[in-house]
Amino acid sequence: MEFEAIAELVRGVPNMTPEQGRRVYDHVRTTRPSEILELGTSYGVSAAYMAAALEATGEGQITTVDHVRSNSPDDLLQRIDPAVTRRISLVRIEDSSYNWWLKEQIRARSDAAGNCEPVYDFCYLDGAHNLTVDGFAVVLIQKLLRPGAYLLLDDVNWVYRSDPHGVRERGVFFPLSPAERNEPHIRDVFELIVKPHPAFNDFTVEDEGWAWARKSATEPRRLSVQISRSLPSVLKALLVRTTQYIDVSLTLQRERLRKARGDPELIQREIEERAQELARLRWIEEGTGRERTDQ
Repeated sequence: MEFEAIAELVRGVPNMTPEQGRRVYDHVRTTRPSEILELGTSYGVSAAYMAAALEATGEGQITTVDHVRSNSPDDLLQRIDPAVTRRISLVRIEDSSYNWWLKEQIRARSDAAGNCEPVYDFCYLDGAHNLTVDGFAVVLIQKLLRPGAYLLLDDVNWVYRSDPHGVRERGVFFPLSPAERNEPHIRDVFELIVKPHPAFNDFTVEDEGWAWARKSATEPRRLSVQISRSLPSVLKALLVRTTQYIDVSLTLQRERLRKARGDPELIQREIEERAQELARLRWIEEGTGRERTDQ
């Protein structure tokens, strides 16, 4: 599908401008990726642009991942030609972030030496916009990118202060500090994690708040196991560990027995631990309540 046609179909749907759509559409047409990964589907505009470009080249698929509680792309996808939507694999997760899904993909594609068979030629990251989530996400993503693949980070200059809503949905557990509200998380992800990472090279920052990185070719890692100590010393270390394990097990058994007999000291200790846990949860809830009031 040509750009003008898909741009008309997505007109008025938020989260990607026509100029950005043109840029990502042209990138897909030029580089001809066979597999694209998008993290952060939202209403599906960016996925639609990329899928239209794939259909125009006649090959390729896009896997787009988002939380079940996020915005739904269904309305938009129903407007689009089935020839384009068949290029889209929609993944809706219930995990707190897409990092768990990424971890599962890596596990399924890794060998005993830790080498992950890469699958994607392009990844568009437009999800949590949070250092905690996306800082780890880019480390996981690079393992799934083929040599020469591109990583595109969106909203490099975005700050929480500009959009105070949906904080918990962005993977934040504790209330944000003033610094976290006022500094662009994705810029830090790019500057402090992506650029120094040995897997990436050829970096570009675009005016509209995009940052690109390209994965360089690397040799697969190899893992070998060697034993430099003598067999008696290995057996001695194994015996020590076994003894420690037995000691811990016996301690746990004694505590269970004391608890069953109603030992006052053990019961009091558990009461104090439960009280500390309840106080911590109450502090979190009060902090979140203040966060919503400030907004």
